[in-house]
Amino acid sequence: MKIHATRLAACLCATTILAAAAQAASPTPTNGKATLVVTYELKGAGKELPDSHEKNVYWTVDARYEVKAVMTAQKPSGFGTLHKPDAAEQQREADRAAAAQAAATDMQPLMEQAQKIMEICGEDEACIQRETIKMSQGVNMNSQQMQDAKANVAAASVMPDVRYQGFQGGLQSGTYTVKETAHEAYFDAACSLATEARCAIDTTVNGKGKLKDASGATEFPSGTMAEIDFQTGSLIIQLALPGFASAKQTVVSKAPERPSGTTDVLRTVANGGAMDSTLRTVSCGECKAVSDSFEIDVEDQLLGRPAKLVVSWKFTRS
Repeated sequence: MKIHATRLAACLCATTILAAAAQAASPTPTNGKATLVVTYELKGAGKELPDSHEKNVYWTVDARYEVKAVMTAQKPSGFGTLHKPDAAEQQREADRAAAAQAAATDMQPLMEQAQKIMEICGEDEACIQRETIKMSQGVNMNSQQMQDAKANVAAASVMPDVRYQGFQGGLQSGTYTVKETAHEAYFDAACSLATEARCAIDTTVNGKGKLKDASGATEFPSGTMAEIDFQTGSLIIQLALPGFASAKQTVVSKAPERPSGTTDVLRTVANGGAMDSTLRTVSCGECKAVSDSFEIDVEDQLLGRPAKLVVSWKFTRS
């Protein structure tokens, strides 16, 4: 009974500590909601008319993708998943592991006796119960070895205070607009800057609507996730990518190698390198309303020319 009482007291103590820490940290209620809004703005423009007059190319790219994802708060914990453990956490876990190993060493004689009981009794539950009672009667719980074992078990079982809260992505949806234009003229003996109308290729891409996933759904699971470290006041968040945007591409071509016509095309920022930059870390106190922005140098999907992708996001929790 002493062992069970000790465990109960330890559990009650740990529960009180965790509850107090959670209150101080002001986490979102478990299963509560948070929202993430991410805006991707892609802009690019340029002109290529070298002194050699081998070509005349100019283009504009203007696209906007806005994504909203709903996230669910996980139970606050003393252990982080996105945040790497700091030196104090590493030492704490090393101490807990050492205490567990020491407890196993202290209790080795009991483990050996338990193994003997299994050898004697096999699957006979009545035999196991009888022999276990005999074994317990022969154990001096006040011996130094047992006292050390209890102390080490307690040290190994202590849970850290609440420090982290994770948020798991649910469903996301969003809208987009895409506007692109390009003029291309590549010169040879039959076509020059003065007569480029003979070989010019003019392209427009336009689209507007709801973002979709690969299956065509306009509301789909989000790959976003987040974690707050209440001790350091930092947030690590995986931003939601927008999915796919459908657009119409119209080509008016005088060049024999490029046919004219209108086709359906897809646009997505994932092709521009945004996927490598969407895991963000920011300092934000309690992180109840966090916003930030950053820029990425990418290539457009129209001509593969340099463009600028500006990513703005806001995370809000209760």
